[in-house]
Amino acid sequence: MWRAFVIFIEIVILVVILRTSFVQYFLSDIQQTVSGWIESVVDIPEQQSLMVLRERFFYNNMSLQPHQTDYVIEITESKEKLESFNQFYCINRDKNPFIYGRNLIRLCDQIKQLRF
Repeated sequence: MWRAFVIFIEIVILVVILRTSFVQYFLSDIQQTVSGWIESVVDIPEQQSLMVLRERFFYNNMSLQPHQTDYVIEITESKEKLESFNQFYCINRDKNPFIYGRNLIRLCDQIKQLRF
């Protein structure tokens, strides 16, 4: 009986301590840090495949202008940007002011070969 009462008191004290604003702030900070780590780990394969695409495209197209190189780096920063580029300029054949002609065809072919 005494043991159950002590356990009950310990649980009540733990709940009271965990409900304080400092502990809530501390735990939320830890949660945000761990969430950031998890997001970083999840993004590693995506970033590696985007880097491979970028390296392959640059290796096959050595005659790009500096602004074209910057543009390719910008669109290969994230999967969302690359998918948007693919939709507008590869699938819908919209005109792109930075990449055009054979360079656009090569980039679209590289994107088709990429698997996320």
